[in-house]
Amino acid sequence: MKKELVQVVESYIDWIHIQFEDGGTFIGDDYIDSIEDMFQEAGISYNQDDLTQTMQEIVHSLSKKYGSNNVFYGSPEHTILIGNRYVTIYNQLIVLLNNSI
Repeated sequence: MKKELVQVVESYIDWIHIQFEDGGTFIGDDYIDSIEDMFQEAGISYNQDDLTQTMQEIVHSLSKKYGSNNVFYGSPEHTILIGNRYVTIYNQLIVLLNNSI
Protein backbone atom coordinates (compact mmCIF):
# COMPACT_ATOMS: atom_id res chain seq x y z
CA MET A 1 0.00 0.00 0.00
CA LYS A 2 1.32 3.45 -0.89
CA LYS A 3 2.65 5.51 1.99
CA GLU A 4 0.16 8.34 1.45
CA LEU A 5 -2.75 5.86 1.47
CA VAL A 6 -1.53 4.40 4.76
CA GLN A 7 -1.52 7.92 6.22
CA VAL A 8 -5.14 8.42 5.14
CA VAL A 9 -6.13 5.09 6.73
CA GLU A 10 -4.36 5.98 9.98
CA SER A 11 -5.98 9.43 10.07
CA TYR A 12 -9.43 7.97 9.49
CA ILE A 13 -8.97 5.31 12.20
CA ASP A 14 -7.74 8.02 14.61
CA TRP A 15 -10.87 10.06 13.83
CA ILE A 16 -13.09 7.06 14.69
CA HIS A 17 -11.24 6.57 18.01
CA ILE A 18 -11.68 10.25 18.88
CA GLN A 19 -15.41 10.04 18.19
CA PHE A 20 -15.74 7.17 20.66
CA GLU A 21 -13.71 9.08 23.26
CA ASP A 22 -16.41 11.74 23.10
CA GLY A 23 -18.86 9.19 24.49
CA GLY A 24 -20.59 7.81 21.43
CA THR A 25 -21.77 4.23 21.23
CA PHE A 26 -21.71 4.11 17.45
CA ILE A 27 -20.23 6.08 14.60
CA GLY A 28 -21.87 6.46 11.21
CA ASP A 29 -20.07 8.00 8.27
CA ASP A 30 -20.28 8.20 4.50
CA TYR A 31 -16.70 7.05 4.44
CA ILE A 32 -16.21 7.06 0.66
CA ASP A 33 -16.85 10.81 0.60
CA SER A 34 -14.68 11.28 3.69
CA ILE A 35 -11.78 9.39 2.12
CA GLU A 36 -12.07 11.37 -1.12
CA ASP A 37 -12.11 14.60 0.91
CA MET A 38 -9.01 13.47 2.80
CA PHE A 39 -7.22 12.70 -0.48
CA GLN A 40 -8.16 16.12 -1.83
CA GLU A 41 -7.15 17.99 1.35
CA ALA A 42 -3.77 16.22 1.37
CA GLY A 43 -3.24 16.87 -2.35
CA ILE A 44 -3.09 13.15 -3.10
CA SER A 45 -3.91 12.14 -6.65
CA TYR A 46 -5.67 8.78 -6.63
CA ASN A 47 -7.49 6.30 -8.82
CA GLN A 48 -10.33 3.87 -8.14
CA ASP A 49 -7.89 1.15 -7.05
CA ASP A 50 -6.36 3.49 -4.46
CA LEU A 51 -9.82 4.35 -3.14
CA THR A 52 -10.86 0.69 -2.98
CA GLN A 53 -7.64 -0.35 -1.26
CA THR A 54 -8.01 2.44 1.30
CA MET A 55 -11.64 1.50 1.99
CA GLN A 56 -10.72 -2.15 2.45
CA GLU A 57 -7.87 -1.35 4.82
CA ILE A 58 -10.10 0.93 6.91
CA VAL A 59 -12.75 -1.79 7.22
CA HIS A 60 -10.08 -4.39 8.04
CA SER A 61 -8.49 -2.20 10.73
CA LEU A 62 -11.83 -1.31 12.30
CA SER A 63 -12.96 -4.96 12.26
CA LYS A 64 -9.75 -5.94 14.02
CA LYS A 65 -10.18 -3.25 16.67
CA TYR A 66 -13.95 -3.37 17.27
CA GLY A 67 -14.86 -6.85 16.01
CA SER A 68 -16.26 -7.80 12.62
CA ASN A 69 -19.78 -8.08 14.10
CA ASN A 70 -19.59 -4.38 15.01
CA VAL A 71 -18.55 -3.00 11.60
CA PHE A 72 -21.17 -2.57 8.88
CA TYR A 73 -20.30 -1.42 5.36
CA GLY A 74 -21.10 -2.00 1.69
CA SER A 75 -24.47 -0.27 1.62
CA PRO A 76 -25.77 3.31 1.90
CA GLU A 77 -27.95 2.25 4.85
CA HIS A 78 -27.81 -0.41 7.54
CA THR A 79 -30.52 -1.85 9.76
CA ILE A 80 -29.01 -3.03 13.02
CA LEU A 81 -30.32 -4.28 16.34
CA ILE A 82 -29.87 -1.72 19.10
CA GLY A 83 -31.14 -2.93 22.43
CA ASN A 84 -34.35 -4.74 21.60
CA ARG A 85 -35.30 -2.89 18.42
CA TYR A 86 -34.05 -2.54 14.88
CA VAL A 87 -32.81 0.86 13.78
CA THR A 88 -31.92 1.96 10.25
CA ILE A 89 -28.87 4.20 10.00
CA TYR A 90 -28.23 5.98 6.71
CA ASN A 91 -24.44 5.87 6.42
CA GLN A 92 -22.02 3.81 4.29
CA LEU A 93 -20.02 2.73 7.33
CA ILE A 94 -21.25 2.04 10.87
CA VAL A 95 -19.00 1.08 13.78
CA LEU A 96 -20.57 -0.05 17.06
CA LEU A 97 -18.59 0.27 20.25
CA ASN A 98 -18.30 -3.41 21.23
CA ASN A 99 -22.04 -4.09 21.24
CA SER A 100 -22.49 -1.57 24.03
CA ILE A 101 -25.81 -0.40 22.66
